[in-house]
Amino acid sequence: MFYKEYITDIVKNVYLINCNSKELKYMENRKRISVKIFGNEYVMLGNDSEEYVKGLAEKVDSIMKEIARSNSKYSPTMVAVLTALNLSDVLYKTQQELSETADKLEALQTEMQRPFEEVSMLTQELEAIKEQYSKMQGDYTRTQIEFGKINREWVKAQDEMKDIKCELDVSKETITDLQNKLFDNQIELLKAKKELDELRPKKNIPQHTNNQNNKKNKNS
Repeated sequence: MFYKEYITDIVKNVYLINCNSKELKYMENRKRISVKIFGNEYVMLGNDSEEYVKGLAEKVDSIMKEIARSNSKYSPTMVAVLTALNLSDVLYKTQQELSETADKLEALQTEMQRPFEEVSMLTQELEAIKEQYSKMQGDYTRTQIEFGKINREWVKAQDEMKDIKCELDVSKETITDLQNKLFDNQIELLKAKKELDELRPKKNIPQHTNNQNNKKNKNS
């Protein structure tokens, strides 16, 4: 696929034409670059820079001369075919290396993507933890509010208990005073009863009863 695209690109942009060809007439808008390859002069028409085109031509010329030197029996056509095979071999191997490099790059990109996926998962977990923490913080705040209410009620109850205790102490003192007064009154009452009992016999026996008793004693 890459090789076909490469050849198509060359066909579109570079035309190798003999200097005497009439085809130059309708290609005047393109760059005309004169090069010499294996003793023949050619005009390259295309959109690439002159330096780039001449560099390609020098590379092809160098390979053809090297092949020609290796065997003097090779005709120019054979040299051209072997040069084409040589360049095809280089192109094919380069394409293979590029394909392998692309596969390695894709594998590396996949491997590099994993940490981002892990980071994404960790980010989601962190968001879930934040949400849970926010909920717990809300629950804690509500608990603190409830605790504050309970604490205020407890303080109020303590104050009320203090007031009740004070009232109870006052009531105890009042009851103690009343009990003391009652005890004193009971003592006074007993004293009064005793005095009353001591006085009661003298007042209840009449004088004539005593005289009659005395008479009965004498007659007997």
